[in-house]
Amino acid sequence: MHSYAQHSPVFLAFNAYVLTASGGTIGAFCDRCHSPIGVSSGESPILPNDQRSEVALDSVGCMTCHSQHTNQAESSGLIPVPIPGDPEPTVYGPYYGSDQSNPTGDPVNQLIKTPHRSAYSRYFESANLCGACHDVLTPDGFRIEEAYSEWKNGPYARRGIVCEDCHMGPEPGKPFRREQLTRDYIVDHDIFPEAPLRYRTNHRFTGPDYSMLPAFGKNALGLGKKGFARLEEHLEQERETLLRNAATLEVNAPRQAAPNSTMSIEVSVTNSGAGHNFPTGFASERQVWLEVRVTDATNQPIYVSGDLDQYADLRDWESHAVQAGSIPVDWDLVNFEAAFVLTNFRGTQSSAVSTTNRLINPIPFITPATAPAFIQGMPFAGRVFKEGIPPLQTRKVSYDVKVPPGARGPLRLGVKLRYRNFPAHFLRDLGVPELVEKLRTVDLTTYEGTIAIAR
Repeated sequence: MHSYAQHSPVFLAFNAYVLTASGGTIGAFCDRCHSPIGVSSGESPILPNDQRSEVALDSVGCMTCHSQHTNQAESSGLIPVPIPGDPEPTVYGPYYGSDQSNPTGDPVNQLIKTPHRSAYSRYFESANLCGACHDVLTPDGFRIEEAYSEWKNGPYARRGIVCEDCHMGPEPGKPFRREQLTRDYIVDHDIFPEAPLRYRTNHRFTGPDYSMLPAFGKNALGLGKKGFARLEEHLEQERETLLRNAATLEVNAPRQAAPNSTMSIEVSVTNSGAGHNFPTGFASERQVWLEVRVTDATNQPIYVSGDLDQYADLRDWESHAVQAGSIPVDWDLVNFEAAFVLTNFRGTQSSAVSTTNRLINPIPFITPATAPAFIQGMPFAGRVFKEGIPPLQTRKVSYDVKVPPGARGPLRLGVKLRYRNFPAHFLRDLGVPELVEKLRTVDLTTYEGTIAIAR
């Protein structure tokens, strides 16, 4: 998905939104990670893609990572990248160059010959390489994304498990050993018969995103319709595997319940496989929620939480249907999505689409801020309210379900832990409502059981 970064219609809409809302003062801040070579080349952040250079449209291409060899910064894309016209750069990676000494003595760790200067860097075995873009702080210190910080302060970092171990292995979301990787030639063996078989990592960098553009990359890969369809299916399978490896679900429900009583259903969600919070990243747009349904023997609903309204939104206060009073708010909703929270004049708070503040009621603050916010990680009157589950921790919730007097048993209980990239209202707020129908919901794990009716 790195190649998709500058092409994503959601990113383009969001970037235009915050540029407009901030009066353009954020400049190329977002593009630093989404098109680092374009930014370094001096391309304007408001330049449309059809006017950008070819290398800028590579988004996060090979040289974005393979030109790095030392820790520059651990946030916000503050990294140097080579641009067209620069002297030929050295390409860094996990192998020693042909003109370097190989202290390991293992020929698999050294390149035979390359058409460019190559060199080994331990940087490719660290999470710092990923943290350069996967922690995002605004210039005044507002911590918008903290995937890297969450990892760095968590148990996976203490165990030495880094980003590459879960996102570049044979099974997305599972740490791997080098010996588990496929070994293959990375050069033409007829030309370089002495080249050894090397371990091949997964450079798809499987994450939670997918392309919302039809046939993105099809022509560049030279694939036909069937070949591209197979690729898309494989990428979606890897994405779903990654997500399902992230969390586990446990449900405790009574074996039986009496009519006209209230039964308690306890649900535990454990971040069992993600080395950072779940969800993470730009967590105010990542939805992970519980759907709980109880029906009677005739399939009549007795209780539901976590369902969607007619506009494909959860029944929270962002739902247009809830705001209009046509459906009730889901008071029991469990949603691990984060939120941008702004403080109002009257002491209350309200959520917002982004960190930019252009509402009348909330206390206004200047973008960019005139005072640093690095100590607290948030500006005056604004913050990110995080609901994600830290690594290896569990969140427990309880649902009180009223059993009707005439309920016919057995009752059927269904629980789903669900994920999708964006709330539907978020896409409408950005002005791209046509993308709502392209939202994909993944059921990470499910539970089904029955509850007898006591007579």
